[in-house]
Amino acid sequence: MNKTRLKTVYTTIAFLYLVVIARLFYWQVVKYPSFIQKNINQNYKPSVIEPHAGKIYDSSGYPLMLNETKYQLSIYKPDLKLPLTDLAKTIQMDTPQIDSFITNQNSKWITVNDRLYSHTEKKQLSDPGFKFSPLQNRFYPEANLAKSVVDGLDNYYSRQLQGKSGFVWQTVDATGKTILSKSGWYIEPVNGRSIQTSINRQIQSLIEQKLTQGIEDYSADSGSIIIMSPQSGSIIALSNIFSKDTATSSAHIKNPPVSNLFEPGSIFKPLVVAMALDSKSISSDFVCSGCGSPKQIGQYAVSNWDNSFHPNSDIKDIIKNSDNIGMSYIIEKLGLKKFLNYFQLLNLDRKTGIDLPQESKPIIKSYWPEIDLATASFGQGFAITQIQMITAFNTLANNGHLVKPRIVEYFIDSDYKTPQKIPTPLKVYEESTVSQIKAILKYSVENGVVASLKPDNLEACAKSGTSQVAIKGGYSDSSTIASYIGFSPCQNPKFTMIVTINNPKTSPWGSSTAAPIWYDLASKISSLL
Repeated sequence: MNKTRLKTVYTTIAFLYLVVIARLFYWQVVKYPSFIQKNINQNYKPSVIEPHAGKIYDSSGYPLMLNETKYQLSIYKPDLKLPLTDLAKTIQMDTPQIDSFITNQNSKWITVNDRLYSHTEKKQLSDPGFKFSPLQNRFYPEANLAKSVVDGLDNYYSRQLQGKSGFVWQTVDATGKTILSKSGWYIEPVNGRSIQTSINRQIQSLIEQKLTQGIEDYSADSGSIIIMSPQSGSIIALSNIFSKDTATSSAHIKNPPVSNLFEPGSIFKPLVVAMALDSKSISSDFVCSGCGSPKQIGQYAVSNWDNSFHPNSDIKDIIKNSDNIGMSYIIEKLGLKKFLNYFQLLNLDRKTGIDLPQESKPIIKSYWPEIDLATASFGQGFAITQIQMITAFNTLANNGHLVKPRIVEYFIDSDYKTPQKIPTPLKVYEESTVSQIKAILKYSVENGVVASLKPDNLEACAKSGTSQVAIKGGYSDSSTIASYIGFSPCQNPKFTMIVTINNPKTSPWGSSTAAPIWYDLASKISSLL
């Protein structure tokens, strides 16, 4: 063999050797991760371990939301022993989805979406074609009590309540059966945290009953009630009820007290008086010398709701008579700059941060003509939420300090409770200002139109209000929002409460619709706190 041919053979052998080495490197090094993954996929069966979702409790530890295992049904037609004609009756489902599955010959598999089955119902449906998947389902041991609040919390704290799923990889044979003699991998699930709320179950039940009755008695579209703990900002009870006529169209609005904007009307007046007194814009002996006639502002005239006049009214009588003219003179003394400063201190230009979803942010006005400032003195021309209103008014109950509203008191991990973080209260008014306002409100209650509603053994500092409903370009001539807000007792109050009735048709006034509900509840809930 000549040298050329021999060199060619050696070169070919070396080349093939390098090719083999390269291929081995490729399969053993480059493709190693993918082969490992395929091996895992073929030899291990992954399963998800669902965590137990957290529960929701009221202030006493009574459950408002619990968990139960329900089962979702899937049907595999080739395995069914049951005649298709009996399917709908057997599974207690007669829907277009089931009808289509029965009649469509090409449809072999279906998962029933509109019904979950209990353990007992699952045992009764014994057919080879029925396959069940366990699902955790939320249920309410107190029926619909505080349901919108509980659902809101379940949404707002979904991460904490749901927990984290665990996983297990079990060794399987070629047929997919678990090999018990070989170990697998296991990641333990993290169960959800439970939460304890500030909701008082007994008071919640009372306000829902009373509000339902009030909407019927006053032929109203809807109504809401919020009760707050003055010192902590904890929500003791919160409810919104729709009339039968409006319930369907408003079903998408879960918590109107935190999501619906409204013009508060005269219940806003005590806050404006507090601003003026606190800033020394007026003195405690202020007298409205111009209250004997309408106040003219450009082309507009500010007058009272009943076209009456109260000449030379002092501050007490301006609040007692709910005098719009007197309020327009007070806010004129206060001025726009100071008004907006207090407006911001009361957090009326932003969300409160309450732990419920869909809280609305108020629409901020950038232009304040003189007439708008005047109407703001009696709660018209701007819109806020009811949770904002009660939070701001509560500063008068809490010695001038603003506290953030909240519903969750504790997060619960097993038996360990972690308190909810509470922001430091913000000082808005001086205590001396609050003392003056309390005296004014108490005088208004005991000498005004609601005096006959107040039980003799109940002390209250409160104010009624009626506002027009804003529509495009003006206000409705037929719809009003009637409100009553206050706290009791005036010194060291146990609660602050707002009652709002939307579009009452028997009477538009807060003093004759919202106020009776307020006092009836106040006389009952004091002993429960």
